[in-house]
Amino acid sequence: MAVVGQLRRDHSRLPLSYVEAVQSAGGRPKVISTFELLPEEQPPAELAVTSGVDPEDASVLEGAAGLLLPGGGDIDPAWYGRPAHPKTIRISHRRDRFELSLIEAAMERDMPVLAICHGMQLLNVHYGGTLNQHLADNPRFLDHDRDHGMPTSDTVHQLKVKDASLLTDILGTTTTEVNSHHHQGVEVLAPQLEPVAWAEDGVLEAVTGREHSWVVGVQWHPEAMVHAQPAQKGLFDSFVTAVEDYAGKKLGTSLSGRGRGA
Repeated sequence: MAVVGQLRRDHSRLPLSYVEAVQSAGGRPKVISTFELLPEEQPPAELAVTSGVDPEDASVLEGAAGLLLPGGGDIDPAWYGRPAHPKTIRISHRRDRFELSLIEAAMERDMPVLAICHGMQLLNVHYGGTLNQHLADNPRFLDHDRDHGMPTSDTVHQLKVKDASLLTDILGTTTTEVNSHHHQGVEVLAPQLEPVAWAEDGVLEAVTGREHSWVVGVQWHPEAMVHAQPAQKGLFDSFVTAVEDYAGKKLGTSLSGRGRGA
């Protein structure tokens, strides 16, 4: 499966926590990025990396059976027709364009997509939704930007999950606790996405696709919680299973002896 590279100092940053979470579920990730790696950013020997991809070239998904969009900086509000808030930071129009190209190609193929934090927000923008650029402007919202640095496994707030939803099936519960590392959130949700989980203050924390077989977006960082909460690993288990099913049905790929999840 394809895991999109993150961004650091105008170069690709290896999304190793996401890679390891996929591997823990039996998946075989490959990193793809529109940026070049920094010289000191050396991938593990077993990890395939394709960097410097043209941001409009979605052919890099050929042969993949799933797409994981990781967290990262803020999305350029020009994509959803808004001026930038003073707190909107770490914008990369190139990264946005690359990931939007990948989302479009994945949706056309009905490819499983797991979108995390920035990824969930961009999924909403892809379909025409908008974002609240700084949740802290509204005093009724919790402090959602607790992990100043890298996401951790520490839980921050409760999560209410919609009953009889794909996410309930994955997590095995309608209530759980999650970490929190974001200052933006969904404002207007695109109609192609179904809201399925909320924080205590009403901020939308998860969506699923209404028109595709397996599309899940979450606002928290499950990749940082897989070792602390088995339910969070279940998210990656379900994703890898969906990837395996897609590979078998659409690509005719035999996964026997090759590990799970191309």
